[in-house]
Amino acid sequence: MKKLIYSLIFLQIIFGDSPKFGDEQIAIMMDEYFLTSKLAPALIGHRFYISRGETVLQIEIEPDIEYVNDALLFSFKAMSQIANISKTKFTQSILVMHFGDNSLPTVARTDLSCSKEFFIDSIINEDQWRKNCLTIGAQ
Repeated sequence: MKKLIYSLIFLQIIFGDSPKFGDEQIAIMMDEYFLTSKLAPALIGHRFYISRGETVLQIEIEPDIEYVNDALLFSFKAMSQIANISKTKFTQSILVMHFGDNSLPTVARTDLSCSKEFFIDSIINEDQWRKNCLTIGAQ
């Protein structure tokens, strides 16, 4: 029995990849991640969809205006981490930021492979990520 367990562990190490999760599990993790972190903005919702050949991970938040930069970084980091463990191969991330008044939401987007270089692999720094990956505009 011990040999079987060691063999399975060995095979997992050799052939195993990090576990991948389906969309339902990803949605639950996203909700929990935003609920349990004190640094998280209010998560309004999330969507997974395909648009123009891109697989999109979109979240909508309501940040405090004085912490909008922190909310932006937190949210894109969350999307990068979620995309990294998802069975779905997301290619784009979109963040829709709603502010309490009647103003139009602000939409920010990134290519997830570029964001991964900053948030997951630490290949580029924040300034490079902002310059090369991030696009911000009104809806």
